[in-house]
Amino acid sequence: MNFEELFRDFWWLLFPIFGMAMGFTGMISSERRSHEVMTLIKSYVDQGKEVPPELLRMASSDWDQQNPPSRQQSNGWNFFVFAALAAGFTTGWWFVRAESWSFAFLIVAVTMGVLAVGALFLTITSRRP
Repeated sequence: MNFEELFRDFWWLLFPIFGMAMGFTGMISSERRSHEVMTLIKSYVDQGKEVPPELLRMASSDWDQQNPPSRQQSNGWNFFVFAALAAGFTTGWWFVRAESWSFAFLIVAVTMGVLAVGALFLTITSRRP
């Protein structure tokens, strides 16, 4: 297998690899920023000076960004999205059902249908605040 065949067969792997690299870069950047803020706060404390409130706000905002408050998401929209995807893939399967590879559309349509039913169940049974 030469490079041309490798790229032709696996070009789509560039997207998840790029996404993982961007996530890793963001994680390292956030960790470096938090470490620098904590080092600066420690230097103020070691000198016996009062820590500026801006630094304390930066330290607390980093904590808030890393641990956002959990919120209850509406599953109603999830139901409509999954139902629409199920309908779309079912339509796609209907048009290519004579082909040997049409099972792929059917598998995705059934999966989206199950997810739509699950989202509907969660919508009906979830408590409203």
